[in-house]
Amino acid sequence: MPTLDAALLDTAAAQHGAFTTAQAAACGISAPGLVALVRAGVLAHPGRGVYLVSALLEPDAERRHLQLCAAALLVYPDAVLAGTSAVLAHGLPVWGVDLRRPLVRRPPDRWRGVACFTVRHGVGEVAPSAVGPAQPVARALVEHAVDHGIAPGVVSADAALHRGLVEADALATEVAAVATWRHGSRALATMHLADGRRESVGESRCGLALALAGIAVTPQVEIRDGRGRLVARVDWLVEGSNVIVEFDGRVKYGSGDPAVLWAEKRREDRLRRLGYVVVRITWADLERPGAVAAAVRSAVRAA
Repeated sequence: MPTLDAALLDTAAAQHGAFTTAQAAACGISAPGLVALVRAGVLAHPGRGVYLVSALLEPDAERRHLQLCAAALLVYPDAVLAGTSAVLAHGLPVWGVDLRRPLVRRPPDRWRGVACFTVRHGVGEVAPSAVGPAQPVARALVEHAVDHGIAPGVVSADAALHRGLVEADALATEVAAVATWRHGSRALATMHLADGRRESVGESRCGLALALAGIAVTPQVEIRDGRGRLVARVDWLVEGSNVIVEFDGRVKYGSGDPAVLWAEKRREDRLRRLGYVVVRITWADLERPGAVAAAVRSAVRAA
């Protein structure tokens, strides 16, 4: 079975697992040699001129996408990561999008490229990222929302606002810049619906479902007892009611630690004794259209 040259393997490891045909040639590996390595499964060949080392491929879609981003920047040294690819490169989460093809921008006279990468013309302002040159966070978020819609846009924008990676004013400036684009209204809606007080992908999706249903809520509310002692900080309190909405992502319960489960039960019991109604929203609820709004409205009517 053919093996990869150690020097080329080191080069790939320093480039997120990717290398170019030219780098292979510099290490003495010919085109037929690369073909043999691909056939043997040692290499993956996403597109003309670039390869990925199979043993270095990341298992999840987001990290694999970043490896393809690194490969795109090797093929196009004049490119910058854009949109969804730039959002990921800045360490932000994405949800509900196809991650098979990285998006880059190149100078106007050199925008065509390899089919495995999406290439657009026009570079604009450039910022550093974990993978390489990329659009600044605000611009990347806006292009991401224009391409994929408000739900993916809000998930990523919430995270950026929550982590302090973007300011609302910067986001507004970039939204104004795409106002005349096709689907530019998606970016405007995303900006209005984003809320940096949400703390996870699940909370962002749940908060968006509530907002689109017209259910007014206040996020991250501190609930205190009659003596002013903190009982809990809840995800949302439905305005004008005693209904609490909590997104139950099961992250903190995943270990099955009885102490954690017991503490959560006591917390909820204390809230109920104070007269609150607790509605728990799960991932399954998020996948059923209208389920979140129906559960909360039912609780408000019962309360």
